[in-house]
Amino acid sequence: MRFLSILVLVALISSSYAQTEVSFTTYNLGLAHTFIPYAKERVEPLAKALNEHDSDVVCLQEVWKKKDQRKIVKALKGNFPFSFVEKTKKFRQGSKPTCKVSEIFGEGKFVSCMQNQCGGLDGDKFTDCIINKCGTALQNLKTENRTCASALMAQVGKNPIISMLTLINPLWRAGQFAYKGSNGLMLFSKYPIKETRYIDLKSISTLNRRGALQAVVDIKGKDVQVLCTHISADLSKTVPYTGSFSSWGEENGSQLEWLLQITNQKLLPTVFLGDFNCGEEDLASGITGELASNCQMVTDWGFSDPLATDTRECTFCQDNLLNEGESESFAIDHIFLKGLEFQSGKVTFKEKITVKPKREDKLKTQLSDHYGYQVKAILP
Repeated sequence: MRFLSILVLVALISSSYAQTEVSFTTYNLGLAHTFIPYAKERVEPLAKALNEHDSDVVCLQEVWKKKDQRKIVKALKGNFPFSFVEKTKKFRQGSKPTCKVSEIFGEGKFVSCMQNQCGGLDGDKFTDCIINKCGTALQNLKTENRTCASALMAQVGKNPIISMLTLINPLWRAGQFAYKGSNGLMLFSKYPIKETRYIDLKSISTLNRRGALQAVVDIKGKDVQVLCTHISADLSKTVPYTGSFSSWGEENGSQLEWLLQITNQKLLPTVFLGDFNCGEEDLASGITGELASNCQMVTDWGFSDPLATDTRECTFCQDNLLNEGESESFAIDHIFLKGLEFQSGKVTFKEKITVKPKREDKLKTQLSDHYGYQVKAILP
């Protein structure tokens, strides 16, 4: 009888220290309408693929529109009953009007330069023209009125006439961020989300409103801190920088450092995941480095980086059909771990789909311009 009691006691102690396997996925859906092709046609295939995806916690980025967010929440409710999405909030600042006519029109002014030097061009030729011929005008505007310069860049993709009227309207302040101030983030979980907090990085963001969804997830009785984010990209080759730092890269690093400081406020196993727009070079794997020193900062804070050290594959890849014309591949979608033991990692959502755009024939494409990344880990 005493021996049986000892066995029961040992079993109870062992179960209390049992390890739990858990899986996490990050995925940038590329639902940037007017910028990433076939966004409208890809929403439903994306929702279907996500609902069939086997993972415990999923962090999504670039779901900018409320309409797309609602569709995805509805589609995933059966498989992922718990979710966290921060309400979109416009942000306006500065005086009325946001821009004076004399600040953007006239000799040497940005909008006039754009019209005179780059009118009639589109695509890469238009971008190259803006940077090479009108970059100085934009930098002058940034020095004269940075709020105007930022609001001007946030009008990308909108009707140009309406955009200009918004900027010079004496009764109105223009929004400072694209997509009406949406952060594009969504967090889904199969397990209860106990605490939530939105970390707003608007004060150190340009063009898009950056931030993070912070949550504590109860996974089989064990608390895990999760931060789901998407921070600024290095757009120096395509979009002139109008923010408060010296470059896109410096802005990315500042946002990353801010979020790292927040991860240390809770003494919990932590998963820091999303599109970080940074990654190490790995020539053997065909990966080009992107703001590598910024990503190194995360590992310096005690996180492991399975994508760089074990999986070693690109997530934004030149073989992706939505990235036609790209000559390089990058590993920028990470799942950083602290206090969890890495088991395996794989790049996901690489399948091709068939879409039927309006007034076009059916064609093959990818679910997104990014691939997803999934990690399985042991939670002690």
